[in-house]
Amino acid sequence: MPETPKLKGIPIGIDDFRNLKESNGYFVDKSLFIKEVIDDISKVKLITRPRRFGKTLNISMLRYFFEKTDEDLSCLFKDLKIWRECDTYTSQQGQYPVVNLSFKDVKDMTFDECFENIKHVIGREFRRHKYLLDCKDIDEFDKEMYTEIKNEKADKIRLKNSLYLLTSLLREYYKKDVIVLIDEYDTPINQGYICGYYEEIIDFMRNFLGGGLKGNPSLKTAVITGIYRVAKESIFSDFNNIEVSSILQNSFADKFGFTEKEVEDLLKYYNI
Repeated sequence: MPETPKLKGIPIGIDDFRNLKESNGYFVDKSLFIKEVIDDISKVKLITRPRRFGKTLNISMLRYFFEKTDEDLSCLFKDLKIWRECDTYTSQQGQYPVVNLSFKDVKDMTFDECFENIKHVIGREFRRHKYLLDCKDIDEFDKEMYTEIKNEKADKIRLKNSLYLLTSLLREYYKKDVIVLIDEYDTPINQGYICGYYEEIIDFMRNFLGGGLKGNPSLKTAVITGIYRVAKESIFSDFNNIEVSSILQNSFADKFGFTEKEVEDLLKYYNI
């Protein structure tokens, strides 16, 4: 008798797209999210959803699709819906420099601790792109500033300008506009509200995001996820290039969480 095909595993706790695919985990195909991101002409997309709606996994998927690397990662997508779309979309796989930041673990009791944690998150992304320091086209002042941020020695002023600096240098190196992905931007803000340093963290995030995303000529598009839209303090009020997609809007509606059909398909697959 032929062997029964082994079922895909249920990827509990896996929020890295590549890890999920390579470990043969069951993936509810949200790859047309990539198509919607490409089709949406707004420069900055803020997507707010509750916890456990797949925000981190989707951000990870975008990174593996768009990021230009020495490794061909198209194999991760060839069995997904996005690969059945026209060349307008598939040709963009692996073509862009990407900045990828996640603030989901920035949950500190004081602003000083929070700032050190943010410094580490940003420094880690600068270390990921440390090859920029070998580029002869980048001037020495920018390299000095880059090295300070990479080594987690930068002060608040330089860190507030770090997103703009990184996107500018990536644009100069690759000669292509940059995609910025920021996951759970509001975690340190919420923690600041709980622990009494709300004003300080709001000031930092307003300047960090505004400096890096508002009118940035190096930016192709930015996708930001969070649980809340922090409206009261007007973090995004100066942006004229932002689309906000909450759970009440239609944009990206079926790309986070599961639809009824997706749940039915999942149950049928596991014969439940």
